[in-house]
Amino acid sequence: MDLLDNSDLADTLRIINNVDIFSGIGLNEQHLLARKLREVHYLADEIVIEQGDVGDQLYIVLTGKVDVSIKNKDVPRVSIATLGPGDVFGEIAILRSIPRTARITTLEPCTFLTINAQDFLSIYQYFPKQARDNMQLFIAKRLQNKHHRYEL
Repeated sequence: MDLLDNSDLADTLRIINNVDIFSGIGLNEQHLLARKLREVHYLADEIVIEQGDVGDQLYIVLTGKVDVSIKNKDVPRVSIATLGPGDVFGEIAILRSIPRTARITTLEPCTFLTINAQDFLSIYQYFPKQARDNMQLFIAKRLQNKHHRYEL
């Protein structure tokens, strides 16, 4: 895990600006967020998040692709999405205080920016109301889509 240094700040701010879930946050919040992000690397076929675990990290995909899959006691594991650069995962468990809703597995070597739950929540409280509302709407749509695809 590498803490992003100041030379990467401009690139990190550009990434944050291109992530839908962060739309509407101010420049101060972007800087706070960027300074707490860490870069992590995974090989192909590694489980990044296990469904049902406690959520303690939010991830932004920088490079590579991941598979999002879910299961319950009556149905075998089903792949419901593939995420790639610019996509976010891990936010639902952090913001809703619920266990992880899916398993995330790397499909190829991946690089992520990640922030721990405590740091993210300490910054989230300063997001403008509209940005927090946008984030909750994003999560609600993702959960609705997950359940819809799972029922198919």
